[in-house]
Amino acid sequence: MNPNSLILYSTLVQQFEQAPPGKLFCLHGDTSVFRLSLYAASHALLRGVPIALVDGTNRFDVYYIAEFARKVTNQSKRCVTPEQLLRQIYVARAFTCYQMEATITERLPAFLKRTGAPIAIIFGLLDTFYDEQAPLFEVQKSVQRIIVALQELKQANISVLLASKDMKLESKGRNTLFSKVRSAMDHTVQLVEGEFFKRGIDEPRRRRDTEDE
Repeated sequence: MNPNSLILYSTLVQQFEQAPPGKLFCLHGDTSVFRLSLYAASHALLRGVPIALVDGTNRFDVYYIAEFARKVTNQSKRCVTPEQLLRQIYVARAFTCYQMEATITERLPAFLKRTGAPIAIIFGLLDTFYDEQAPLFEVQKSVQRIIVALQELKQANISVLLASKDMKLESKGRNTLFSKVRSAMDHTVQLVEGEFFKRGIDEPRRRRDTEDE
């Protein structure tokens, strides 16, 4: 990781972790959004903060967290083992849109309440909803129920970080799903080729190479 990326990553971590608790944060763009999310998670785990992670796109990397622990040990006098961090993160996987909805609307709130974990991270929230086998009208209603559940987590002072890879779909109806979720977020950041683009919900992103045209 180059120095500029470290600065950007650290800034994003601070924005997500800063008070007050209970915020909905969306990070989307290229596949590095998942590594960045794990970077943020690792810092929280290092402070002893338990985290629930729901993985809908098979991007959870246990080796990344283990490597983070080793780097902390090598760079400081503090001994941190991978086991110390990993036993504080609870991972659930969703392989269908129906499993994802049930996890977000039922299992996750119950787990967070039971454990007192203040942070939830969701990888690929909508990936399974892009499957054409699931009827669009069912998917749209399911996404709306998920949005309601996320808002309820916020009201319960749970901070939620969504990490999603940008996709362009053939189905116009399914292409609108992400914008609906994004519109419910408090903060939205797009990561493209190592650069952050922080913007409002409907503000079009402008690449640096076109800003002066």
